Amino acid sequence: MAAATSSNNLVLRKHQLDRLKNHTGVRLIVVQAPAGFGKTTLLRQYCAWREAQGATVAWLHLEAHYSDPSRFLRLLCEAVAAACPDCAISLPESSSASMQDFLRSVQTVKNGLVVVVDNFEQAAHAGMEAVIAQLVRVMPKGVQLCIGTRVIPSINLPRLQLREQAVVVNVEGLRFRANETAEFFREFRDVSDEEVDRYQTATDGWPAALQCIRLSMRGRTGRARPLPTSGVTPDLIDFLATDVFENLSADFQRVLLEACMPERICPELLEHISDRTDGEACLHEIEHLGLFLTPVDLDRRWFRFHTVFRQVLLTRLRREMSETEVLSHHDRIAGWYAAHGFSEEAIIHYIEADNEEAAARLLNKIINRLVTEERLDLIVRYADRLSPETIQNYEAILNAAVIAYGFRRDFAKANRIIVMRRAILERENAPKEAWGVHNYTRIFTNAAQDRVAEIGATGDKVIEQLEGSEGLEYAVALNARAYWLYLHSRFEEARETVARARALHDEAHNLFGLSYCEWINANVLAAQGRNEDALKALKQAYVHNEECATASVTAGSVIAACLAETLYEKNCIAEAETLLNDHLPLLEQQAIVEPLALAFLTMARIAVLRGEEREAEEVLDRMMYLGHRYNLRRLVTYAKAELVRQATLAGDLDKARSRFAGLGQVDAEGEDELIFHAGETEAQTVTEARLLILSGRHADARALLQPAARKARAQRRMRRFMKLNLLLAISLNVEGQVSSARRALIEALQAGAPDQFIRLVLDEGPQAVRLLQEARQALPKFPDLPQKDRVSAYLDRLLSEAGEFAPVLMPQDEFADDAEPSVPLLEELTDREREILRLVSNGFSNKALADRLSLSTNTVKWHLRNIFEKLQISNRMQAVSVARHFGLID
Repeated sequence: MAAATSSNNLVLRKHQLDRLKNHTGVRLIVVQAPAGFGKTTLLRQYCAWREAQGATVAWLHLEAHYSDPSRFLRLLCEAVAAACPDCAISLPESSSASMQDFLRSVQTVKNGLVVVVDNFEQAAHAGMEAVIAQLVRVMPKGVQLCIGTRVIPSINLPRLQLREQAVVVNVEGLRFRANETAEFFREFRDVSDEEVDRYQTATDGWPAALQCIRLSMRGRTGRARPLPTSGVTPDLIDFLATDVFENLSADFQRVLLEACMPERICPELLEHISDRTDGEACLHEIEHLGLFLTPVDLDRRWFRFHTVFRQVLLTRLRREMSETEVLSHHDRIAGWYAAHGFSEEAIIHYIEADNEEAAARLLNKIINRLVTEERLDLIVRYADRLSPETIQNYEAILNAAVIAYGFRRDFAKANRIIVMRRAILERENAPKEAWGVHNYTRIFTNAAQDRVAEIGATGDKVIEQLEGSEGLEYAVALNARAYWLYLHSRFEEARETVARARALHDEAHNLFGLSYCEWINANVLAAQGRNEDALKALKQAYVHNEECATASVTAGSVIAACLAETLYEKNCIAEAETLLNDHLPLLEQQAIVEPLALAFLTMARIAVLRGEEREAEEVLDRMMYLGHRYNLRRLVTYAKAELVRQATLAGDLDKARSRFAGLGQVDAEGEDELIFHAGETEAQTVTEARLLILSGRHADARALLQPAARKARAQRRMRRFMKLNLLLAISLNVEGQVSSARRALIEALQAGAPDQFIRLVLDEGPQAVRLLQEARQALPKFPDLPQKDRVSAYLDRLLSEAGEFAPVLMPQDEFADDAEPSVPLLEELTDREREILRLVSNGFSNKALADRLSLSTNTVKWHLRNIFEKLQISNRMQAVSVARHFGLID
């Protein structure tokens, strides 16, 4: 809070308030500063002004147990409903909410809506920040999100500010200016200007410290005790205790100590704790005196103390109350919360009261709901506070803790619980059904640790142990079995198993398991070359997930990663990048290896398309860091292979050889039984073959490629076959075996023609494009070619897409066979056309250009036509060479 909360104590933050008033149209306002700098006060003043202008204000104060995305979105919906009952949507009690639920709740608000999320640092983590990023992107016009926080959310604020979509107020903007400090002390008429200046200098305009000074001056002669010379921050607690707290009556001190124990307080709870009957009057008096008490809802029923002052009170409480008394108060608070339906708050206070048994009993009642809602952070928070001796008697809590620790990659804790549970089952000579439930949790930890060899075996064990069951555990085991079958190229069996699992998950409304079903199904379709079917299935799954649960929970992000990679393959670059920007933070936090690898690799390849080699390397460095940190070997392998790929396609043989040497000995996925989606068109076989081609060792390259291609075709892995045959065609063409090269290319195109893979071909760079051009010209010479029309259409599409979004890795001699463009031609371009030429050369699509330059796509196309006409060129590939020739790009 800035200074005080009662109206006669407020200082109007005119400078920053005017700034916010001038930005009512931006999507996001972030007010960021440490405790005591008046974030909440500024937001309240701004909201009061917006309300006076006719806008609706919804206010949400976050607490630590609100940190799960689905819970957060439900609270947002409830805040909007409280502010505008006419816009309320129907949400089942105790259910999670989705992004679509929130959008439906705000779409009918008239005259503007301001949604405030205060105290954001309490719930700041990758998943929550991913939700915020999505909110900012999809919020309808007229809706503004305001965040009060001590930490800056990782949502690419500089980019939003550049696009005039965000305003950030930081600590420097929140410090009191000299005139504000003078206004603050105006009630003390005998305080000189020199003294006010000293207060301003000593506190450096820190509002909380200035409020402490003012509170200590009341009831005195108008003077405050001198501030500590070492600075106010380290000594603030002692200052408050001596100069503020001790000047209150003993009864009022007692009220403050009792009221500070819960994170938030209401009159009824205060009366329950203290046996008073005037709870409402007490809270209003605390607020009126400026003792750092703030309402956290629009109804002014719930309040919270400012964090700094609450810590003062808690420190004092531990000194003045006996341990028995403190524990008794926490137990009473927990009992009140439990009786009024606040189970999550009750559990925390039961733990604080050392009443672990009561906490565990209550947690056991809600734990399955927390798992279903993917509230993994809260489960971890509870499990960390409860002793193993307490929770070992609660099977559901143990299972949930294993899942939560596994997906949070705290593998040591997950495995300790597994060992403990196994010992209990052995000691009790448990039936096979109990073992089946236990092994079901091991599927999650195996998947999180990328222990692929164990996933299928564990899934089969659960299926046998739970034979005849139709519960969640059995459905998850079917998922594991289907994934194992897919990895072994047993596609029909995999799809049949997915269908069985899907029916069970759907019946139980288990979106988490259902999303993984769709992910496995999409992998099967893509491997078979059915890219269009995979894209359609993933889009449907993503929309369904957005409708039914937050799109930022784990499973939704897994679908998003696969959908982004599929969109990238279709050359829908902007859409793929948007999805990854929204979901990569959460994928980093808790996704299994395969979708995380897909996300990183796709992000890196998009960066290469834009000519941002350094950015691509940073993405891959992050990928390797996570792989090393959590011992996820495939992340490291794929990142290193991608670095070799980049160097090879750039023609840097020395760098490619050096990077390949660092790749080390890895499994050749094309030769093994297991073939993963993220590695089947790259990894060792393809990476090494591409490097051999660049080295001129074509015989060695073909010795790798030909048997791998035959095996891929036999396994009906047409996506992999297409990549292998494409490289084979490139090798033959470079060696001058033109006819053989074209035959190999035609075989690859026939495999990919039904669904028209795009980036799989174009990402091989200029050699692939030249081969396509030559094949297109020679196509009339193949009169008896099967699927000739389809292959012809596919070639045309590829060449068209190469012009629409060509790789930046183009040769320097693009115009070797033609006259080089002359300087006068370039001089005919306007400044705007030069800028567009530069951006086109860096890989921007028409849509990305339109977004970057705030133009319509039609205007962008009009500019491109003018550019091509003036430069006497016909496509974007030639535009890249022109831009390089004249130094517009490196």
